Amino acid sequence: MRDVLPTLEQWTTEGHKFATATVTKTWGSSPRPIGAIMGIRDDGLIIGSVSGGCVETAVIEEAQKALQTGLPKELKFEAIGEDSLWDVGLSCGGQIQIWIEPDPQFRSPEIWQQVVQNIKTEQPCIVITKMSDSNTIIWEPGQNDSCGGILQSALANRESQEVMVDGDRLFLNVLCTREKVVIIGSVHIAVPLVKFVKELGFETVIIDPRSAFANTDRFPVCPDQILCEWPDSGLSKLNLNADTYAVVLTHDPKIDDVALAILLKSPVAYIGALGSRVTQAKRRDTLREQGFTENELQRIRGPVGLNIGARSPEEIALSIAAEIVQVRRSEH
Repeated sequence: MRDVLPTLEQWTTEGHKFATATVTKTWGSSPRPIGAIMGIRDDGLIIGSVSGGCVETAVIEEAQKALQTGLPKELKFEAIGEDSLWDVGLSCGGQIQIWIEPDPQFRSPEIWQQVVQNIKTEQPCIVITKMSDSNTIIWEPGQNDSCGGILQSALANRESQEVMVDGDRLFLNVLCTREKVVIIGSVHIAVPLVKFVKELGFETVIIDPRSAFANTDRFPVCPDQILCEWPDSGLSKLNLNADTYAVVLTHDPKIDDVALAILLKSPVAYIGALGSRVTQAKRRDTLREQGFTENELQRIRGPVGLNIGARSPEEIALSIAAEIVQVRRSEH
């Protein structure tokens, strides 16, 4: 939702009607995950995707019909058989279920505004839709989980899903806080790394006390934040939580080792460190002298990145981004 929201808001400002199509269930191999969303404007313009292209044309047609009737609609698409190549379906062999909601900003304006506000202010919530009558409510952390812990679990696992509660089919659309990548050291590798992880939906933060490096002019794709500060100061301004992925890149112990000591005491999901095996060994010795245990030091992934034989800054950045995705998906 976060990725398509700016465009949906622009359409509203311009006076366009639109529908949203959301993947609510999948079976087997599916091209897009549960919760993937596509916006369909009244003139057929789209933003986002529900299948990567396999069934979008059919979804657009049904969404425009829903805009005319004002009624939500549920669609289901199955795999294309060898004898039905011209039918609409999935070539990957899986199945998907899609919920089309016409004019969500007008049908449920209070819900829509709250969703928009929560996304913009990074407040996690779950949008609960009762599939039988399309009635929608919002649940936020701290409220009573009347679904027997299902809502708490869905939010903790960042998993949108369809569930049965007291005989009702409910779709839980989980809207979490944005995950972020914190990069210590605005070196050459940081430039493509910012680009790669922003494309993957991460917020990006650069921390580097060297003003010549911590400069937006160096980045064709700018980070969300650049903090020209030492790690102890910069990191203290961030909420280092389980949705944070951090990598240190400077090769300068005065910067990297300070950052690592702070990160190791935090609940961040990923800690990567650039450097050879010799550098990693020296770094670990320094951190051991500070009292860190072997189990704690094992959290550091170094040499950083997946082993893809990377050499250039761009290839190294790609290997780091891939490792971050690997950790991200293994956790959820």
